[in-house]
Amino acid sequence: MDWEIDQTLVCPVTGTGFAIASAVKNMKLILWYKGSYFLRTGNILTHSPFGVIVNGRRTSIAIIHTFHYSNALWQTFKNRISCPGNDDPTITVCHRYKECMFTLCPYGAKSD
Repeated sequence: MDWEIDQTLVCPVTGTGFAIASAVKNMKLILWYKGSYFLRTGNILTHSPFGVIVNGRRTSIAIIHTFHYSNALWQTFKNRISCPGNDDPTITVCHRYKECMFTLCPYGAKSD
């Protein structure tokens, strides 16, 4: 089954990501994942015996947990996870890089 990524967040404190994934008949999940690949809106995710496939390519993403989607839960994540890129995906410079667990910024921002 293919899942389209609708929205994403990253958590700089844990070095993990969250994504809303939707499938046929408006079935939605919230994915909590870790890996060297950052899911983006519009990505197509498929689970296979060989791992997680994103846009037809195998990736090193590990799904930590899945949650049934609810707007209230997603809003809780959005309100509690503080990353400048979550609010402005076009960020170029991040002033919080010292607190961030990501080696490379998922949004491509550089340290100041």
